[in-house]
Amino acid sequence: MTKKLLSNCLISTLALLMGTYASGQQAPRKPDEGTLRISADLVQVDVLVTDRAGKPVTGLRPEDFELYDNNKPQLINHFSFEQTLSTKVQSGGSDAGPLPKSVSSGELKRVLAFVIDTLHMKPANLYRTQKMLEDFIDKKMQPGDLALILPTAGGEGFYQQFTADQRILRQAANHLRPFFFTRDQLLINPQLSMTGQAQGPANSLPRPSRRGAPSLSTMDVSSQGDRVDPLEIPDVRATISALNNLIDYMGKLPGRKVAMFISEGVRLYHTETSTDFQETITRAARANIVFYTVDPAGLDPLDIEASDTVAIDSTIDFANDRRADYKEGLDSLNALALDTGGKFFRDNNDMKAGLNAMIEENSSYYLLGFQPDTSQWDGKFHKLRVAVKDRPDLIVSTRKGYLARSDVPRDKTQGDAKQAQLLETINSPLVKRDIHLQVTPSYKDDSNREPVVTWVFNIDPSQLRLNETEGRHKGRIELSATVFDSKARAIDAIDRSIELDLAPTAYEKMNREGLIQVRETHVKPGVYQVRAMVRDTVSGAIGTANNYVEVPDMKTGRLALSSILIQSSPQPKPGTDAGQGAALFQRRLARGSQFQFFLVIYNASQGAQLDMRVRIMLGAKALYTGQPRPIQILEGSSPPSRILTGGVMTAGQLAPDDYTLEVTVIDKLAKKGTRRTARQDVDFTVQ
Repeated sequence: MTKKLLSNCLISTLALLMGTYASGQQAPRKPDEGTLRISADLVQVDVLVTDRAGKPVTGLRPEDFELYDNNKPQLINHFSFEQTLSTKVQSGGSDAGPLPKSVSSGELKRVLAFVIDTLHMKPANLYRTQKMLEDFIDKKMQPGDLALILPTAGGEGFYQQFTADQRILRQAANHLRPFFFTRDQLLINPQLSMTGQAQGPANSLPRPSRRGAPSLSTMDVSSQGDRVDPLEIPDVRATISALNNLIDYMGKLPGRKVAMFISEGVRLYHTETSTDFQETITRAARANIVFYTVDPAGLDPLDIEASDTVAIDSTIDFANDRRADYKEGLDSLNALALDTGGKFFRDNNDMKAGLNAMIEENSSYYLLGFQPDTSQWDGKFHKLRVAVKDRPDLIVSTRKGYLARSDVPRDKTQGDAKQAQLLETINSPLVKRDIHLQVTPSYKDDSNREPVVTWVFNIDPSQLRLNETEGRHKGRIELSATVFDSKARAIDAIDRSIELDLAPTAYEKMNREGLIQVRETHVKPGVYQVRAMVRDTVSGAIGTANNYVEVPDMKTGRLALSSILIQSSPQPKPGTDAGQGAALFQRRLARGSQFQFFLVIYNASQGAQLDMRVRIMLGAKALYTGQPRPIQILEGSSPPSRILTGGVMTAGQLAPDDYTLEVTVIDKLAKKGTRRTARQDVDFTVQ
């Protein structure tokens, strides 16, 4: 694995998902592009069974199902029922605690994509959409969910990725921006003078189709009729391109795949894109992606607004055109939902109702597997049909088919195949845990008050294959990692080959504490992500991990916290160098042992009356919640701008597992309108 390959992996993944404005003109596609390609002998089909009220039906057995491949009945030799927690049992908002930040293929339950059509949405409706997304992230998201928030107008590359990390999803929702539209952006239209006034009847002006304007380089000024804005055509094509990119990528992921398309509608007839949109629907159905569509405008009276310039004698025609445009836009949303097995939510100002229905309907599904005849591995598309015997009252939803693998050998070298496998592994949003790899970022300021991030790579040695020779344990592993900034640019890379030649005492210590590698990166305030992979060269086993850190600007004067630093046994006197040394990178603790944690509080109010609350979380469940207590100011502090503090905890009777230590600091003297609380957490393992 080369540095260049790893540093390009995230960028190439994002490129699949982000439909840029200039890509409105789509390249020719192969007929079956975007379908799920089956390369194993087992074909797996996820099946959603609901009653007439849309409620999931449970308790079915393998013998209750009929499965047909190209109308030929198949024997079901794999069966399971996958279920997530119902939305009805959710409570507590963000206080419910963080979910696991990564998901493996074995842990995956649902793949959820939220496509926000920022090209066809008013600012007020985008704000309501953001609130709905926050509700999903904080209250509806479940362990085993992999989610994406994708704006059709493009966004900051870092946030357009499938992830289980709620922090990244919150940032993605917060970074959604509307495209503002003004008459000045239409000056190149021949119907407008340089003053922006119409040179003909007022109602002949090209009207914006409820979306914002792109850069001038993407404008198409060809005539599409007096009711088509020249900017609308590339808008619609960019939206379709974003949907196609999503379908191509999402279709390759396992699990139940559901997408929500939030848009005020796209006009297909007037932009001559009906055929393209229908092809998008076909691709989604073949890739087994169910689309739910939502009109965020809710109940729209379609009245003439103050900003509309309409001649008095043209009021009726203007109103009729607006109603026709509105219906045409919503027809596209209805078709996308209806033809992929989803639902269209409209004329309802409560967007959360649509979200709740989508989550509830997809909270459980059946996974059926069958082995086709050898003769069926023909590289062709196969139609699938699933039914429940003698139950016409039930609604069965599944993908339309699958693309069988071809038995024709590929003209590729073994090296090319290995390189492609490694690239696919790192690009995948699903982590691989053949070797358990944990990446923990820790940041604090240096002597110049500049932020430094320490990346700690903890490798579980129990999963390594070491050869014992003459009492020593020998082996070699490769560690590769790349750090990306918010623009998905690689700013740091690590590529190490680690030779292991351990005496018995060193081998025992490694098994007890883990194999730790450390890397420091000097950064500017902002958000950063690391993607890492470890490979055992003896066994070929691979482990991947990724993590994210947001580094605050400590010079803004806002209350902020450093990362939490842990060491497995308390020191009598932390001193000014607390937070330094390899001991603080230890995240594996013995059951019942004590550990000490440190953090730095920045920019407290004058007088420094601060309380601290500590919690220990297992997934989203709080196992221990302490009461807010005054902090202890440790040696090396310089209040109020920089306060070193910490505490002592015990692993108690915690069972071996992965946990989260969460610390919340409350500034009791904070002025009204300023940040009063700050929260930070860190992962640790009890063994």
